[in-house]
Amino acid sequence: MKSNFKYPILYTFRRCPYAMRARFAIRSSKIMVEVREIKLKEKPSEFLKSSPKGTVPVLITKSGEVLEESMDIINWALNINDSHKWLAKGRLGKKEIKDLLDDFEIKFKTNLDKYKYPNRFSGVDRYLYRDKNLCFLEKLNFYLKNNNSLNCEHLTLLDYAIFPFVRQFRNVDQDWFDKLNFSLLSNWINQIIDSEDFSSIMRKFKKWEPNDVPIYTNFE
Repeated sequence: MKSNFKYPILYTFRRCPYAMRARFAIRSSKIMVEVREIKLKEKPSEFLKSSPKGTVPVLITKSGEVLEESMDIINWALNINDSHKWLAKGRLGKKEIKDLLDDFEIKFKTNLDKYKYPNRFSGVDRYLYRDKNLCFLEKLNFYLKNNNSLNCEHLTLLDYAIFPFVRQFRNVDQDWFDKLNFSLLSNWINQIIDSEDFSSIMRKFKKWEPNDVPIYTNFE
């Protein structure tokens, strides 16, 4: 059933890494959305009606479909317009890319949470979980030996899907991170941070209220 809003609605939170990668994809695909910036400690009831689990990003399409996972939003956007060839074939096959993303989601993200938010867990040695992620970072650094991106000559889905979380990991203790022997990985992080893409998707929007005039953007 078609909805009565002008553009797809994107619920987002500026600092959330999952929301960041969804915004990267929407910008790359040049899709106009109605952006609704929310605070995760003050979730609006309309947002929770659309997505009771209460996490961002959430995208409501013009047909009324609710996409609650960042990778689903990325794939939705790229299926409409992959203008920057995020889906281009590179050195890694589909299975290698899937395995890397699974490894990232199951291991790296779990370790990152225990490193960044140790107080949320009982009896956690944050540095143990920090060091558990070094193997994954070493793998990324190796992939960057011949290019400025993880899979081919330009940044693709793999780069943008992983970058927000590697940045988050680095930001916990940047002095420590910068002393690691991962110069290629550091250059990769910095090239994205210094890009117009990053500054555009990190632009600040006021907190959304139900009676606000809609804010439309494609993050350009």
